Amino acid sequence: MENLMLSFEMLQAIAIMNPEGFTVSSKDFAPVKSGFAVAVADTQNSFGNYGLAKVIAYVSKHPEVNAVGGWFNKDNNQYYFDATIIVDDLATAIEIGRANDQIAIFNLNTLEEIRL
Repeated sequence: MENLMLSFEMLQAIAIMNPEGFTVSSKDFAPVKSGFAVAVADTQNSFGNYGLAKVIAYVSKHPEVNAVGGWFNKDNNQYYFDATIIVDDLATAIEIGRANDQIAIFNLNTLEEIRL
């Protein structure tokens, strides 16, 4: 995410095209369709333009974060953004999720939430 303004505009467009939610690679914005998505605690409750900017800044400084996610919270009508770590192993995803105080992780293979 070298060009932060371009990243901001690209992720805004991806969110508009995916009103229910998305997960894309932080390297090339390609959709991530497999593995387990784990949100990073430091970007929790990041919504709107400010939240998106916060996530982009975080991702640009943390190479272990390999994806960006977005999702619409119907309870408060806010679109949230997350710095996200994608892993292939469920046990590792659960460990990372618990370390980040997450309530759940997301299985991209089945499109199902896994409560922790």
